[in-house]
Amino acid sequence: MSKKDIETRMLNAEKFGKKCYEEGKHSGAVYYGGAEHWEFVNKMMGHQIVSNTLHMDQFLPVVQMEAEIIRMVLNLFNGDATTCGIGTSGGTESILLAMLAYREQGKAKGITDPNIVVSETAHSAFHKAAFYFGMEVRSVPLTKDLLCNVGGMRS
Repeated sequence: MSKKDIETRMLNAEKFGKKCYEEGKHSGAVYYGGAEHWEFVNKMMGHQIVSNTLHMDQFLPVVQMEAEIIRMVLNLFNGDATTCGIGTSGGTESILLAMLAYREQGKAKGITDPNIVVSETAHSAFHKAAFYFGMEVRSVPLTKDLLCNVGGMRS
């Protein structure tokens, strides 16, 4: 495709997405801070678009930012010197990495057939994690008043 065709396609896609979040039709899907905020974010991202934190020695400022953000969050949740964290690209990756960590923690305790117990309305990433990491998903139906059935999860 030509650059012009790619730009046209991206601008059309942007209009569709903007309509959803600017009109407030999506809850939790997009965190919209207003046009001025996103112009600033886009400008700053442009400065680091080629950064890759896997190459710490080459992209030290980005690695430092990630470490500072993780420390801020750990401080909010009273983490100590032995507490750690990781930056992710969003909710799905966060859930996947958490499930992988829990699976590994379970393996260390001798758990050979791990499972994930979730409400039937749980994020689809729990099912992805189970597929990727060889775990079983046990879904619990909601109660009649559409709440998570905690008693069902316990059993």
